[in-house]
Amino acid sequence: MKRLCSLIFLCILGDSSLAAQPNVLHILADDMGWNALSCYGNKDVATPNLDRLAAQGMRFTAAYADAQCSPTRAAFLSGQYGARTGVFKVLNEKEPSRAPMLSPAANDALAPKVATLATTLRKAGYATGISGKWHIANNASVAPLRKRDGGGYFDAYGFDFAGPANGAEHHEDKTVTSITDDIIHFVEMNKDRPWFAFVSHFSPHTPLEAPEALIAKHVARGYQRAATNEGRATERPIANYLAMLEHLDNQVGRLLAKLDELGLRERTAVVFTSDNGGLSRVTKNAPLREGKGSPYEGGIRVPLIVRWPGKVKEGSTSDVPVHAVDFYPTYAALAGATPPAQHVLDGENLLPLLEQSGALQRTALHWHMPTYTTNYGRTPCAVIREGDWKLIHWFGDYLETTGFTPDDKPYGKLVIGPRTELYNMREDLSEAHDLAAERPKKAAHLIKALNAWLERTGARLPTQNPGFDEKRWWTSAEEEKKASGD
Repeated sequence: MKRLCSLIFLCILGDSSLAAQPNVLHILADDMGWNALSCYGNKDVATPNLDRLAAQGMRFTAAYADAQCSPTRAAFLSGQYGARTGVFKVLNEKEPSRAPMLSPAANDALAPKVATLATTLRKAGYATGISGKWHIANNASVAPLRKRDGGGYFDAYGFDFAGPANGAEHHEDKTVTSITDDIIHFVEMNKDRPWFAFVSHFSPHTPLEAPEALIAKHVARGYQRAATNEGRATERPIANYLAMLEHLDNQVGRLLAKLDELGLRERTAVVFTSDNGGLSRVTKNAPLREGKGSPYEGGIRVPLIVRWPGKVKEGSTSDVPVHAVDFYPTYAALAGATPPAQHVLDGENLLPLLEQSGALQRTALHWHMPTYTTNYGRTPCAVIREGDWKLIHWFGDYLETTGFTPDDKPYGKLVIGPRTELYNMREDLSEAHDLAAERPKKAAHLIKALNAWLERTGARLPTQNPGFDEKRWWTSAEEEKKASGD
């Protein structure tokens, strides 16, 4: 009888322990800039569902990602900066072969032994699911649907469920509806246990795809329809892009309604953010400088909203700088999970900020961008933000980009040689006033701190290119071959 009572007690204790673990719904938009939502000041389109989410939780005003997709997604799943993982550029992105610097080789995938967020949560008793964009490895041969089978592709990364939308063709709405359907199905299957759902959208990335009725609605409001689905137009924002934002907001509303319907709202932490800044050719990122691909704020500052009833104060805001690497340690902490002992976490647990119970301990955030981006006019650089100060160091060349959009050609005047820029983010959000010459001690301090971080993480650095061709430097070898007719 005693043994039976003990077993019953342990079962009850186990059930209560699982019940105490909050669900995690992580929604990641693709190419959504910092000011894309109306709760962040966008007056071109209404996003009522995400605005309501912000009103019910905390809105971060200085949240960061990397400047492009793959590095951010790798940082999220590993809790590590790209300088450490080697995933510091978009997978398979071509490099100019005649540039002044030779970019270091990047890893072509983030291995399961590094991307351990879902595995860590699974070991803590969570059901784990994903639907949508992957882009941390070449998944061309991955079947559309993989469930946990002991040897499946996504199982190795810790996911029990991978929705059919993953790897599916983009239909008229960028599979936003299909991804939402997948996650609703996953949540319904696991409503009686703790779960972690990664909602990884392709929207509002180009090609611009949204329901025609929504595009027509914004054209009727006076916004220009894109000439092509790549989004080039003379005025920004483009009607197609606004339609994508509205449609994404509507589908987020479906997810939130499902949580209410299943009685899961009170024990679910909902997080909404983006993988990089807005694309300059489809939207305006002002007052932030430049856009996707850039180390300036328009490329790396993103929206971040967190709702967690009973833990996060409604209508609260935070201006503390945070980064995509912080989600892993935060989710592990709220789940009571323990990451692998040998796994270094570059991020910091955000629970003190979310619960308004304390401050973060770190002093700085970092970015490593040692490659060229032929689509966005960026040359190799690294960045540090410490307090209000932000320093950008260009390793061996830079583009004089004042007064033009990097998505336009030509890319600007190429200047050979390293350069260091210094900005005060509290006083100069637009990064219009380089203070490196006026504050040499501050610049020297930050350069020293940045170099120490690069060394500590084992960062791969660019080197001088003996084959530099000033006349054709921005042309890749593949483009050169195509142009010559070979």
